[in-house]
Amino acid sequence: MARLLHGRPLAEKIKAETRPRVQALAARKIRPRLAIVSVGADPAAHTYSERLTRAGHALEIDVSHAGLPREATEAQLVAALEEIGRDAAIHGVILMTPLPGKLDEGHIVDHIAVAKDVEGMHPFSVGWLADGRPRFVPSTAEAVIELLRFYEIPIRGCHAVVIGRSTVIGRPAAYLLLRNDATVTITHKHTADIPRLTRDADIVVVGVGQAGFLTGEMIRAGTTVIDAGITVTPQGLAGDVDAETVGPVAGALSPVPGGLGAVTTALLLRNVVDATERQSGKG
Repeated sequence: MARLLHGRPLAEKIKAETRPRVQALAARKIRPRLAIVSVGADPAAHTYSERLTRAGHALEIDVSHAGLPREATEAQLVAALEEIGRDAAIHGVILMTPLPGKLDEGHIVDHIAVAKDVEGMHPFSVGWLADGRPRFVPSTAEAVIELLRFYEIPIRGCHAVVIGRSTVIGRPAAYLLLRNDATVTITHKHTADIPRLTRDADIVVVGVGQAGFLTGEMIRAGTTVIDAGITVTPQGLAGDVDAETVGPVAGALSPVPGGLGAVTTALLLRNVVDATERQSGKG
């Protein structure tokens, strides 16, 4: 049975390292503040927003939520992002994705203030990461690497297969794995015979938002599997891994819930503190 890579111990470590930095800012009468911008009522996004709010409160980081209706126009969303960009009291902003309707995410992220882009969505942030000089990195993708390091799972020289090419999980996770000297294959919905590739992998990262997508027959014995998916079901949160069939085959597995989620939250809030320090003349 796979060793479970629980995220809570790592998340607590990150928060313990972040807390004194927040206290140092408080001594200067500066309180980090994050703005969450969302459009419509996506259950997964709502779950993440609530988790960020609770964790932020525990660290004395203010988290506010600007929720726009599902029928909001691109102009309205852009205006909201630009207003946050001008507000000196807000140090970080995250735009919840995917966006509903015909909203063009690729254009809208251009209007996130680069200095406040704590989720690494602006093209400048993406470019710095692709160039091997990351500044702000999407938190879930960074959590993949941090979890592997925390449990001392080798990355250098391994073959890593990433399932999904989203801008917040798949692609940035691939860049980070490559930066850590893995050989990386990215697969997506148009990839022929994904199981042929995953059976050759030492590490599989899956983030497609499809519950139970990865099954035990798709991996070889001993593979490390990182589940970066989340789907809200009537039974609760479900990941992209079919744990019942993958668990007996994999060497290690990040569970859902209990895996990347807490780490992602801790890293995002750490990014807010990074941004606050930079904007206040330290860091």
